Amino acid sequence: MNIDHNIYNEEISIAAYYIWNQEHSYENLCWFLAERQLYVERNFTSAKKDDIRDRAYYIYKEHPPYDILCWFIGELDLYIKRNTSFRTFNTLFSK
Repeated sequence: MNIDHNIYNEEISIAAYYIWNQEHSYENLCWFLAERQLYVERNFTSAKKDDIRDRAYYIYKEHPPYDILCWFIGELDLYIKRNTSFRTFNTLFSK
């Protein structure tokens, strides 16, 4: 997924570190990434759980490294936060 944004790599690196530091399971990271990808792809509209599950399974089968999942989630979190309110962001996704 390629998003057009003005987010510096340093910002993404910090966001990814905080995600990595929470020690989520690999499966949870796949789910988190799927949620965020679909949210952005659908013009900031939440996806159905079945769609998230399908995307998460696809991500899991691709088996990207743990740190790359953290990077992509961090990047999407920053992008979404810049395009929605803070309150909205905190109610959108699984924790």
